[in-house]
Amino acid sequence: MRVLLVYPEFPDTYWSFRQTLAFYGKKSIFPPLGLLTVAGMLPDSWERRLIDMNVQSLRDDDVKWADVVFVSAMLIQNESLSIRQLNVPPLS
Repeated sequence: MRVLLVYPEFPDTYWSFRQTLAFYGKKSIFPPLGLLTVAGMLPDSWERRLIDMNVQSLRDDDVKWADVVFVSAMLIQNESLSIRQLNVPPLS
């Protein structure tokens, strides 16, 4: 099983801290800890790929590679990613 874990981009707001990231040599202030925890709980035989859209673009090849896509996001991140963009059916 191939699992793609996607963390959508934060918009450029006060809470994104984009203006201060350069001072600290960072690209993002909020690491996707929830997705990393889920990835650690998956069976060892499963392949994993993490895309943090704050530091890396999500490519069509990434989505095509996956058997299942996990997304972790807050409401403010809704504009950077939608299920329609992934072109995969949601689980019911």
